[in-house]
Amino acid sequence: MKQEKSPDRLISIITVCFNAAEYMEQTITSVLEQTYPGLEYIIIDGGSQDGTVGIIRKYESRLAYWHSRPDRGIAHAFNLGLAQAHGDWLLYLNADDLLLAPTVVAQMVPHLLLHQDADVVYGQMISLTREQDPKPVPLCKIGGHPWRWQEFRRRNMIPHQAAFTSRHFFDRVGGFDESFRMAMDYEHFLRAREGLRAQFVPLALVGMRAGGRCVNDIAITLREFKRAQIKNQALPRWIAELNFYSWLGRLYSGRLAHLILDPFASKLNWPGRTMRR
Repeated sequence: MKQEKSPDRLISIITVCFNAAEYMEQTITSVLEQTYPGLEYIIIDGGSQDGTVGIIRKYESRLAYWHSRPDRGIAHAFNLGLAQAHGDWLLYLNADDLLLAPTVVAQMVPHLLLHQDADVVYGQMISLTREQDPKPVPLCKIGGHPWRWQEFRRRNMIPHQAAFTSRHFFDRVGGFDESFRMAMDYEHFLRAREGLRAQFVPLALVGMRAGGRCVNDIAITLREFKRAQIKNQALPRWIAELNFYSWLGRLYSGRLAHLILDPFASKLNWPGRTMRR
């Protein structure tokens, strides 16, 4: 179901989902409540059977496009959304994520206009608990910081949920590689190597519920990081292998620390992690 293209449309927000009824309405309303008018919202559903489609239909008159049919995975769904988007800038917002305030897109627009030659302009992401009324996860670092090639070639620092990617970048490097199940966003940006024009904005835009697929399948995600690094010649193979084991050890050590410290940390008010909605 599709609306006609608006001539002044600047930003396309794309949500891909499958059996996401638990949080889908929060995701949708966080987009539709945005105060910036030059926005189109696209939803690509993979054939949900859990009530997700009913939630989407509730808002279909305000969507630029949506469909519900089987696809080949997240990267394929990302590409299907890309094919329907008209915006100069594209943002991929997952089905259990939400924009933190109705003004965050409007706050980013001046930065997009200022950096029209950038490949990606991105902000920050806060990890949230999985309740319907989520709270920031204690002891969890805010995602997103200034881009540096020597760091990016070893790990991703661009949270795709907070990243506005230029249409010109897709024209230059193509769509997402569907052989990647988790790290398709990192691989996509990594194709530009040190030539990626990435602009960081220190603004918390998005809340991501902790415990999603990339977190639960962290070893698979890190293996795909390694494959992306080798594929795009960002790292020699042997360094990519060492990098994989180094990050795997760090992340599992971090998980253990969270299990031990979370009961105490949750009682503290952590600066910079206040929900703005």
